Amino acid sequence: MRGITDTPASFLVIKAYELCGRLMLAVGNRSTEASINLPHNTYERIRMSYKHMQFLKKYIMVGVLLLILIVFSSMSKRFLTPSNINGTLLANTPSAFLALGGMFILITGEFDLSLGYNLCFCMIVGAFAAYRGAGLIPTLLLMLAAGTLVGFLNGLLVVKLQISSFIVTLSLGLALSGLSQALSGGGVIYISEPKMLMNFARAQIGKNGIGVCVVVFLIFALFMHLMLTRSKFGRHLYAVGVSRKISFMAGIKVDRVRILAFTFAGFMASMGGVVLLGQLGAASSSYGTSMLLPAYATVFLSNTAFKPGYINMPGVILSILLVQFGSNGIQIVGAPTWGEYMFEGFVLCFSMWLSTKFRATDEKKAQIDAAKKAEERG
Repeated sequence: MRGITDTPASFLVIKAYELCGRLMLAVGNRSTEASINLPHNTYERIRMSYKHMQFLKKYIMVGVLLLILIVFSSMSKRFLTPSNINGTLLANTPSAFLALGGMFILITGEFDLSLGYNLCFCMIVGAFAAYRGAGLIPTLLLMLAAGTLVGFLNGLLVVKLQISSFIVTLSLGLALSGLSQALSGGGVIYISEPKMLMNFARAQIGKNGIGVCVVVFLIFALFMHLMLTRSKFGRHLYAVGVSRKISFMAGIKVDRVRILAFTFAGFMASMGGVVLLGQLGAASSSYGTSMLLPAYATVFLSNTAFKPGYINMPGVILSILLVQFGSNGIQIVGAPTWGEYMFEGFVLCFSMWLSTKFRATDEKKAQIDAAKKAEERG
Protein backbone atom coordinates (compact mmCIF):
# COMPACT_ATOMS: atom_id res chain seq x y z
CA MET A 1 0.00 0.00 0.00
CA ARG A 2 1.35 3.42 -0.92
CA GLY A 3 1.82 6.05 1.74
CA ILE A 4 0.04 9.36 1.73
CA THR A 5 3.06 11.16 0.33
CA ASP A 6 3.17 8.76 -2.62
CA THR A 7 -0.19 9.84 -4.03
CA PRO A 8 -0.15 11.80 -7.32
CA ALA A 9 -1.72 14.85 -5.68
CA SER A 10 0.85 15.05 -2.91
CA PHE A 11 3.69 14.32 -5.33
CA LEU A 12 2.66 17.24 -7.54
CA VAL A 13 2.44 19.63 -4.60
CA ILE A 14 5.88 18.60 -3.37
CA LYS A 15 7.37 19.03 -6.85
CA ALA A 16 5.75 22.44 -7.11
CA TYR A 17 7.33 23.36 -3.80
CA GLU A 18 10.76 22.51 -5.20
CA LEU A 19 10.12 24.97 -8.03
CA CYS A 20 9.03 27.52 -5.44
CA GLY A 21 12.62 28.13 -4.35
CA ARG A 22 13.65 29.14 -7.85
CA LEU A 23 10.54 31.27 -8.24
CA MET A 24 11.10 33.18 -4.98
CA LEU A 25 14.73 33.73 -5.93
CA ALA A 26 13.57 35.33 -9.17
CA VAL A 27 11.06 37.50 -7.31
CA GLY A 28 13.66 38.50 -4.75
CA ASN A 29 16.00 39.70 -7.49
CA ARG A 30 13.16 41.88 -8.88
CA SER A 31 14.43 41.16 -12.35
CA THR A 32 12.40 40.08 -15.32
CA GLU A 33 15.47 38.39 -16.70
CA ALA A 34 15.53 36.16 -13.64
CA SER A 35 11.88 35.15 -13.94
CA ILE A 36 11.07 31.51 -14.53
CA ASN A 37 9.10 30.37 -17.50
CA LEU A 38 6.77 27.71 -16.08
CA PRO A 39 4.15 25.86 -18.12
CA HIS A 40 0.95 27.90 -18.45
CA ASN A 41 -1.22 25.47 -16.48
CA THR A 42 1.26 24.63 -13.68
CA TYR A 43 -0.45 26.62 -10.97
CA GLU A 44 -3.89 25.44 -12.05
CA ARG A 45 -2.72 21.86 -11.72
CA ILE A 46 -1.32 22.64 -8.29
CA ARG A 47 -4.63 24.11 -7.16
CA MET A 48 -6.57 21.10 -8.40
CA SER A 49 -4.15 18.72 -6.71
CA TYR A 50 -4.46 20.67 -3.50
CA LYS A 51 -8.25 20.33 -3.64
CA HIS A 52 -7.89 16.57 -3.96
CA MET A 53 -5.50 16.54 -1.02
CA GLN A 54 -7.93 18.60 1.05
CA PHE A 55 -10.67 16.04 0.44
CA LEU A 56 -8.29 13.23 1.43
CA LYS A 57 -7.28 15.10 4.58
CA LYS A 58 -10.87 15.63 5.69
CA TYR A 59 -12.20 12.13 5.16
CA ILE A 60 -9.28 9.70 5.37
CA MET A 61 -10.18 8.73 8.95
CA VAL A 62 -13.73 7.90 7.83
CA GLY A 63 -12.14 5.41 5.45
CA VAL A 64 -9.99 4.00 8.26
CA LEU A 65 -13.09 3.49 10.45
CA LEU A 66 -14.92 1.74 7.60
CA LEU A 67 -11.89 -0.46 7.03
CA ILE A 68 -11.84 -1.44 10.72
CA LEU A 69 -15.53 -2.29 10.63
CA ILE A 70 -15.16 -4.39 7.47
CA VAL A 71 -12.09 -6.29 8.68
CA PHE A 72 -13.40 -7.19 12.12
CA SER A 73 -16.93 -7.97 10.91
CA SER A 74 -15.43 -10.45 8.44
CA MET A 75 -13.49 -12.07 11.29
CA SER A 76 -16.41 -12.28 13.71
CA LYS A 77 -20.15 -12.30 13.09
CA ARG A 78 -20.69 -10.92 16.60
CA PHE A 79 -18.80 -7.70 15.91
CA LEU A 80 -21.60 -5.69 14.24
CA THR A 81 -24.50 -7.09 16.22
CA PRO A 82 -26.69 -4.46 17.99
CA SER A 83 -25.83 -5.88 21.41
CA ASN A 84 -22.09 -5.58 20.82
CA ILE A 85 -22.32 -2.10 19.28
CA ASN A 86 -24.46 -0.72 22.09
CA GLY A 87 -22.41 -2.50 24.74
CA THR A 88 -19.20 -1.02 23.34
CA LEU A 89 -20.63 2.50 23.30
CA LEU A 90 -22.00 2.13 26.82
CA ALA A 91 -18.76 0.76 28.28
CA ASN A 92 -16.65 3.55 26.77
CA THR A 93 -18.86 6.48 27.70
CA PRO A 94 -16.73 7.45 30.76
CA SER A 95 -13.64 7.66 28.56
CA ALA A 96 -15.62 9.69 26.02
CA PHE A 97 -16.52 12.25 28.69
CA LEU A 98 -12.85 12.41 29.62
CA ALA A 99 -12.04 13.14 25.96
CA LEU A 100 -14.46 16.09 26.01
CA GLY A 101 -12.54 17.46 28.97
CA GLY A 102 -9.25 16.94 27.16
CA MET A 103 -10.59 18.97 24.23
CA PHE A 104 -10.85 22.14 26.33
CA ILE A 105 -7.30 21.70 27.58
CA LEU A 106 -5.60 20.90 24.27
CA ILE A 107 -7.42 23.63 22.33
CA THR A 108 -5.90 26.24 24.65
CA GLY A 109 -2.45 24.72 24.27
CA GLU A 110 -2.30 23.26 27.79
CA PHE A 111 -2.08 19.71 29.12
CA ASP A 112 -3.90 18.16 32.09
CA LEU A 113 -2.44 14.97 33.52
CA SER A 114 -4.86 14.99 36.45
CA LEU A 115 -8.03 14.19 34.46
CA GLY A 116 -7.88 10.45 35.14
CA TYR A 117 -7.10 11.02 38.82
CA ASN A 118 -9.93 13.56 38.98
CA LEU A 119 -12.40 11.05 37.56
CA CYS A 120 -11.25 8.49 40.13
CA PHE A 121 -11.49 11.03 42.96
CA CYS A 122 -15.06 11.93 41.98
CA MET A 123 -15.99 8.24 42.03
CA ILE A 124 -14.53 7.86 45.51
CA VAL A 125 -16.38 10.98 46.75
CA GLY A 126 -19.67 9.70 45.33
CA ALA A 127 -19.20 6.18 46.69
CA PHE A 128 -18.14 7.55 50.08
CA ALA A 129 -21.30 9.67 50.27
CA ALA A 130 -23.65 6.98 48.94
CA TYR A 131 -22.20 4.37 51.29
CA ARG A 132 -23.13 6.61 54.20
CA GLY A 133 -26.73 7.02 53.06
CA ALA A 134 -26.64 10.17 50.95
CA GLY A 135 -29.42 10.33 48.38
CA LEU A 136 -29.17 10.78 44.63
CA ILE A 137 -29.09 14.59 44.52
CA PRO A 138 -26.45 15.08 47.27
CA THR A 139 -24.27 12.36 45.73
CA LEU A 140 -24.42 13.89 42.26
CA LEU A 141 -23.83 17.41 43.54
CA LEU A 142 -20.83 16.32 45.58
CA MET A 143 -19.27 14.49 42.62
CA LEU A 144 -19.84 17.31 40.12
CA ALA A 145 -18.65 19.94 42.59
CA ALA A 146 -15.52 17.96 43.45
CA GLY A 147 -14.47 17.51 39.81
CA THR A 148 -15.24 21.11 38.88
CA LEU A 149 -13.36 22.44 41.91
CA VAL A 150 -10.29 20.37 41.05
CA GLY A 151 -10.35 21.73 37.51
CA PHE A 152 -10.70 25.30 38.77
CA LEU A 153 -7.80 24.78 41.18
CA ASN A 154 -5.66 23.44 38.31
CA GLY A 155 -6.37 26.51 36.22
CA LEU A 156 -5.80 28.89 39.12
CA LEU A 157 -2.40 27.40 39.94
CA VAL A 158 -1.29 27.30 36.30
CA VAL A 159 -2.37 30.88 35.53
CA LYS A 160 -1.67 32.76 38.75
CA LEU A 161 1.56 31.00 39.73
CA GLN A 162 2.69 30.75 36.09
CA ILE A 163 3.79 27.15 36.49
CA SER A 164 3.75 24.68 33.62
CA SER A 165 0.38 22.91 33.34
CA PHE A 166 2.27 19.64 32.99
CA ILE A 167 3.87 20.06 36.43
CA VAL A 168 0.80 21.46 38.19
CA THR A 169 -1.64 18.81 36.95
CA LEU A 170 0.79 15.97 37.60
CA SER A 171 1.35 17.20 41.16
CA LEU A 172 -2.35 17.70 41.85
CA GLY A 173 -3.14 14.35 40.26
CA LEU A 174 -0.78 12.57 42.63
CA ALA A 175 -2.31 14.46 45.56
CA LEU A 176 -5.78 13.35 44.43
CA SER A 177 -4.55 9.76 44.23
CA GLY A 178 -3.40 9.94 47.83
CA LEU A 179 -6.66 11.52 48.95
CA SER A 180 -8.64 8.84 47.11
CA GLN A 181 -6.72 6.11 48.91
CA ALA A 182 -7.36 7.84 52.24
CA LEU A 183 -11.13 8.05 51.65
CA SER A 184 -11.40 4.48 50.40
CA GLY A 185 -9.05 3.03 52.99
CA GLY A 186 -6.97 1.59 50.15
CA GLY A 187 -9.77 -0.80 49.20
CA VAL A 188 -12.98 -0.90 47.19
CA ILE A 189 -16.18 0.88 48.25
CA TYR A 190 -19.24 -1.07 47.07
CA ILE A 191 -22.62 0.63 46.82
CA SER A 192 -26.15 -0.52 46.03
CA GLU A 193 -27.79 2.89 46.27
CA PRO A 194 -28.89 5.23 44.79
CA LYS A 195 -30.69 3.04 42.28
CA MET A 196 -31.42 5.92 39.90
CA LEU A 197 -27.71 6.54 39.44
CA MET A 198 -27.12 2.94 38.40
CA ASN A 199 -30.16 2.93 36.15
CA PHE A 200 -28.92 6.08 34.42
CA ALA A 201 -25.49 4.57 33.79
CA ARG A 202 -26.67 1.12 32.70
CA ALA A 203 -30.13 1.62 31.15
CA GLN A 204 -30.76 1.34 27.42
CA ILE A 205 -33.54 2.82 25.31
CA GLY A 206 -35.48 -0.22 24.14
CA LYS A 207 -34.12 -3.74 23.74
CA ASN A 208 -30.48 -3.56 22.69
CA GLY A 209 -31.03 0.17 22.21
CA ILE A 210 -28.60 3.00 22.75
CA GLY A 211 -27.62 3.68 26.36
CA VAL A 212 -29.18 6.58 28.23
CA CYS A 213 -25.76 7.87 29.28
CA VAL A 214 -24.63 7.72 25.62
CA VAL A 215 -27.53 10.02 24.72
CA VAL A 216 -26.49 12.40 27.50
CA PHE A 217 -22.93 12.36 26.17
CA LEU A 218 -24.16 13.22 22.66
CA ILE A 219 -26.16 16.14 24.09
CA PHE A 220 -23.03 17.47 25.80
CA ALA A 221 -21.04 16.94 22.59
CA LEU A 222 -23.60 18.89 20.56
CA PHE A 223 -23.56 21.71 23.10
CA MET A 224 -19.76 21.84 22.99
CA HIS A 225 -19.75 21.81 19.18
CA LEU A 226 -22.10 24.79 19.06
CA MET A 227 -20.09 26.60 21.71
CA LEU A 228 -16.76 26.06 19.94
CA THR A 229 -18.04 27.02 16.50
CA ARG A 230 -20.66 29.71 17.15
CA SER A 231 -19.84 31.45 20.43
CA LYS A 232 -17.35 34.14 21.33
CA PHE A 233 -15.93 31.96 24.09
CA GLY A 234 -15.22 29.16 21.59
CA ARG A 235 -13.35 31.55 19.30
CA HIS A 236 -11.40 32.82 22.29
CA LEU A 237 -10.39 29.26 23.21
CA TYR A 238 -8.89 28.67 19.78
CA ALA A 239 -7.27 32.10 19.74
CA VAL A 240 -5.55 31.54 23.09
CA GLY A 241 -4.30 28.19 21.84
CA VAL A 242 -2.72 29.85 18.81
CA SER A 243 -1.04 32.73 20.66
CA ARG A 244 -1.63 34.05 24.15
CA LYS A 245 0.25 37.27 23.42
CA ILE A 246 -1.72 38.15 20.31
CA SER A 247 -4.97 37.17 22.05
CA PHE A 248 -4.14 39.50 24.92
CA MET A 249 -3.36 42.34 22.51
CA ALA A 250 -6.72 41.67 20.80
CA GLY A 251 -8.53 42.27 24.09
CA ILE A 252 -9.20 38.67 25.07
CA LYS A 253 -9.08 37.93 28.79
CA VAL A 254 -6.54 35.16 28.38
CA ASP A 255 -6.24 34.21 32.05
CA ARG A 256 -9.99 33.83 32.46
CA VAL A 257 -10.26 31.71 29.30
CA ARG A 258 -7.49 29.38 30.50
CA ILE A 259 -9.01 28.98 33.98
CA LEU A 260 -12.44 28.25 32.49
CA ALA A 261 -10.92 25.65 30.17
CA PHE A 262 -9.46 23.75 33.14
CA THR A 263 -12.72 24.18 35.05
CA PHE A 264 -14.84 22.74 32.24
CA ALA A 265 -12.37 19.89 31.86
CA GLY A 266 -12.79 19.08 35.55
CA PHE A 267 -16.56 19.09 35.17
CA MET A 268 -16.35 16.62 32.27
CA ALA A 269 -14.07 14.38 34.35
CA SER A 270 -16.71 14.39 37.10
CA MET A 271 -19.38 13.39 34.54
CA GLY A 272 -17.20 10.46 33.54
CA GLY A 273 -16.91 9.55 37.22
CA VAL A 274 -20.69 9.64 37.64
CA VAL A 275 -21.20 7.25 34.72
CA LEU A 276 -18.41 4.87 35.75
CA LEU A 277 -19.59 4.70 39.37
CA GLY A 278 -23.12 3.90 38.23
CA GLN A 279 -21.90 1.21 35.84
CA LEU A 280 -19.58 -0.54 38.30
CA GLY A 281 -21.45 0.05 41.55
CA ALA A 282 -18.07 0.38 43.21
CA ALA A 283 -15.12 2.76 43.48
CA SER A 284 -11.43 2.29 44.12
CA SER A 285 -8.38 4.51 43.97
CA SER A 286 -7.18 2.51 40.95
CA TYR A 287 -10.32 2.96 38.83
CA GLY A 288 -10.36 5.37 35.90
CA THR A 289 -6.71 6.45 35.86
CA SER A 290 -5.91 4.26 32.85
CA MET A 291 -8.47 6.15 30.72
CA LEU A 292 -6.35 9.29 30.39
CA LEU A 293 -4.08 8.34 27.49
CA PRO A 294 -6.82 6.71 25.33
CA ALA A 295 -8.93 9.84 25.86
CA TYR A 296 -6.11 12.11 24.76
CA ALA A 297 -5.39 9.80 21.80
CA THR A 298 -8.91 10.38 20.49
CA VAL A 299 -8.56 14.15 20.88
CA PHE A 300 -5.22 14.20 19.07
CA LEU A 301 -6.72 12.04 16.32
CA SER A 302 -9.45 14.63 15.69
CA ASN A 303 -6.73 16.85 14.19
CA THR A 304 -6.81 14.61 11.12
CA ALA A 305 -10.56 14.53 10.41
CA PHE A 306 -13.10 16.97 8.92
CA LYS A 307 -11.13 20.09 9.89
CA PRO A 308 -7.47 19.04 9.63
CA GLY A 309 -5.08 20.87 11.91
CA TYR A 310 -7.79 21.81 14.41
CA ILE A 311 -9.33 19.91 17.30
CA ASN A 312 -12.99 19.68 16.35
CA MET A 313 -16.04 17.91 17.76
CA PRO A 314 -17.02 15.85 14.67
CA GLY A 315 -13.42 14.65 14.52
CA VAL A 316 -13.47 13.72 18.22
CA ILE A 317 -16.69 11.70 17.78
CA LEU A 318 -15.20 9.89 14.79
CA SER A 319 -11.97 9.23 16.70
CA ILE A 320 -13.86 7.87 19.71
CA LEU A 321 -15.69 5.42 17.44
CA LEU A 322 -12.46 4.41 15.72
CA VAL A 323 -10.59 3.73 18.95
CA GLN A 324 -13.55 2.05 20.66
CA PHE A 325 -14.44 -0.31 17.84
CA GLY A 326 -10.81 -1.00 17.03
CA SER A 327 -10.14 -2.06 20.62
CA ASN A 328 -13.41 -4.01 20.76
CA GLY A 329 -12.56 -5.84 17.54
CA ILE A 330 -9.19 -6.86 18.93
CA GLN A 331 -10.90 -8.28 22.02
CA ILE A 332 -13.54 -10.17 20.02
CA VAL A 333 -11.05 -11.91 17.74
CA GLY A 334 -9.25 -13.21 20.82
CA ALA A 335 -6.08 -11.13 20.68
CA PRO A 336 -4.10 -10.79 23.95
CA THR A 337 -4.71 -7.80 26.20
CA TRP A 338 -1.51 -6.07 25.16
CA GLY A 339 -2.83 -5.94 21.59
CA GLU A 340 -5.42 -3.36 22.64
CA TYR A 341 -2.75 -1.10 24.16
CA MET A 342 -0.58 -1.49 21.07
CA PHE A 343 -3.53 -0.48 18.88
CA GLU A 344 -4.16 2.66 20.94
CA GLY A 345 -0.46 3.55 20.81
CA PHE A 346 -0.38 3.01 17.05
CA VAL A 347 -3.46 5.21 16.60
CA LEU A 348 -1.82 8.03 18.54
CA CYS A 349 1.44 7.83 16.54
CA PHE A 350 -0.47 7.56 13.27
CA SER A 351 -2.58 10.61 14.08
CA MET A 352 0.50 12.69 14.92
CA TRP A 353 2.21 11.59 11.70
CA LEU A 354 -0.82 12.48 9.58
CA SER A 355 -1.23 15.82 11.32
CA THR A 356 2.43 16.68 10.67
CA LYS A 357 2.20 15.67 7.00
CA PHE A 358 -1.00 17.64 6.45
CA ARG A 359 0.44 20.71 8.15
CA ALA A 360 3.57 20.51 5.98
CA THR A 361 1.41 20.31 2.83
CA ASP A 362 -0.54 23.41 3.89
CA GLU A 363 2.68 25.33 4.51
CA LYS A 364 4.03 24.38 1.10
CA LYS A 365 0.79 25.44 -0.58
CA ALA A 366 0.88 28.78 1.25
CA GLN A 367 4.47 29.38 0.14
CA ILE A 368 3.59 28.60 -3.47
CA ASP A 369 0.62 30.98 -3.39
CA ALA A 370 2.74 33.72 -1.81
CA ALA A 371 5.43 33.28 -4.48
CA LYS A 372 2.82 33.43 -7.24
CA LYS A 373 1.34 36.67 -5.90
CA ALA A 374 4.81 38.17 -5.52
CA GLU A 375 5.60 37.27 -9.13
CA GLU A 376 2.39 38.93 -10.33
CA ARG A 377 3.18 42.11 -8.39
CA GLY A 378 6.76 42.08 -9.67
